[in-house]
Order: sequence, then C-alpha cells, then structure tokens
Amino acid sequence: MKHFLTSMIIACAVFTTQAQTSWINWEFNVPPQKQEAFVGALNTFFTSETGKKLPMAYLTEQTLGNNEVTHHVRVISEDVDAIGKMLDPSNWQKNEDYQAMGQAMTDLGTLPLRSFTGMPVAQSSQKGNGFQIIYSMNVPFDQIMPITQTFQNLVKTMQPLLNEVSADMSLDQHIAGDDRGVTHYAVESHKSYAHYLKAQNRLMQAPEFGKMFETMGKGNITNPNTIARTMLMMWNAPSE
Repeated sequence: MKHFLTSMIIACAVFTTQAQTSWINWEFNVPPQKQEAFVGALNTFFTSETGKKLPMAYLTEQTLGNNEVTHHVRVISEDVDAIGKMLDPSNWQKNEDYQAMGQAMTDLGTLPLRSFTGMPVAQSSQKGNGFQIIYSMNVPFDQIMPITQTFQNLVKTMQPLLNEVSADMSLDQHIAGDDRGVTHYAVESHKSYAHYLKAQNRLMQAPEFGKMFETMGKGNITNPNTIARTMLMMWNAPSE
C-alpha cells in the first residue's frame, strides 16, 4: 500500500506540471457509406454558435492499426472550464446544438465506441502536423517518473533535430476512460507518412532514443499496440 500511494503521489506531481493542458478523445467506427454524413454532422456542430465557443478540436481518420476504430475526435485546451463543458451532461439537456449532433450520431448509428481523457507530461514544440503515430504504453506505477524524466530529456535534447525534420513528440498520461489497460501514449507527429519514413533513420540513431528504450526495458514498460491517424478537419484553431 505504501508503494502504491507513493506512486500515485508521483503521478499527481507529474500531472501538476502540465495541468494547463488536457484533452478528451472519442473513438468511432464509421462505415464507409456513412462517413460523409458523419463528417457533416461534426462540422455542423463545431461551426454552430455553441461549437465556435468550444476549445480547439480535430477529426482524424485511423489509417493504420486495428479495424475496430475508423475515426477519432479530440478536443484539447488549456482552459479546464472550457474543456469541461464537453463532459457536462447539462449541456446536452439544454442546448439545441448538442442535441442535434447527438441525434445525428444516433440516427447514423455512429455513437462513440469509447471516450477517454489525458494530458501531456512531456512534449516538444508542437507544429500542428497532420500525420500522427501513437504508441500505447503500459507503465508500472514505479516507472512513471523514470520514463517521464527520460522522455522530457529526449524532447529537450532533440528539439533542434525535431525542428530540422519538421516533427514533434509528446508523452501523454491517461487519466480516465480507456478500457484497454493503457497508462500512457507516446505521440510522434509529421507532415505526412513520407516525412515520417524519411525522419525515422535520423531520429532512431540519436542516443536519447537508446536511453528511452533502455528505460522501457528495465522498467518492464510495454507497447501493446501502435496506430497511425491522419488529420481530416480542425475547428477553433488558435490564431497566430
């Protein structure tokens, strides 16, 4: 019990350092014949008067990985009150825009398969790239701090190289909602799949990656699955 409580304190300390940003992710399985209507329903909502007041959101298509999920919607914000509206049931009860989107998803049979939330604990400068590789990770409680510190060092040291290859990286810690036993997600973003392939050789030769893999091996940190997704639409992007 003492070990468990110590690990949770460490986890909370990590959260606190990045408490300014959090995200909510919804996963969908949308049949090909319904995808146009699905995208249209989302666009109608996020361009409505209600949707325009929400944090930045984006829709991605899962291009590599299991066939359970076809699309992801993610909302991300530094404003906890703004992002909290997305999980407030009273919004659905009172607001016609929320109700219209919910009804459209019900009629299409495309209600979310799952929803979950998390926040970054280490990240490089973000460039808004459109192709993402997402590595799911299972991290034992006593390895949360070592892998976080290793990843923080990795992105800090490799920032110049990431700038050269127009890539960004982050380590996100899962808070609640995912039912697959995942604790963390390592995200690598590039302009395209071709840019991803071109950058891999240079990135993997960096000694910082070797240190990260060594930390993962020693800590029994596993990568149960990896997916890729491509940006389709974005709403409420911050102005330059």
